[in-house]
Amino acid sequence: MAGASPAKVDVAAVDDIVLSRCSMGHAAQPVWAGIAAAPGVIMFDAPERIHRQALLIAIYAARSNAKSPGNVTEMTGEERGTLAAWIEAGAPAR
Repeated sequence: MAGASPAKVDVAAVDDIVLSRCSMGHAAQPVWAGIAAAPGVIMFDAPERIHRQALLIAIYAARSNAKSPGNVTEMTGEERGTLAAWIEAGAPAR
């Protein structure tokens, strides 16, 4: 979606996707079993943290499907597409 305008990107949907698919492990207090601290000290448990880490989201979730490992959080292709459109639009904040 090269050239997508920020007005066409649902930033609230981006936040919801990242909060529901990533923040259980990437949080100040992870709730995912077996994770005591956020990997790489990278946290996605608040919208401002999500927007600060846009490049990592682009690389690992939107473009490479590397996260979550084995897609354990069951992120859909549509959700990854929403993240990719957000990145292409310059990762606008709310």
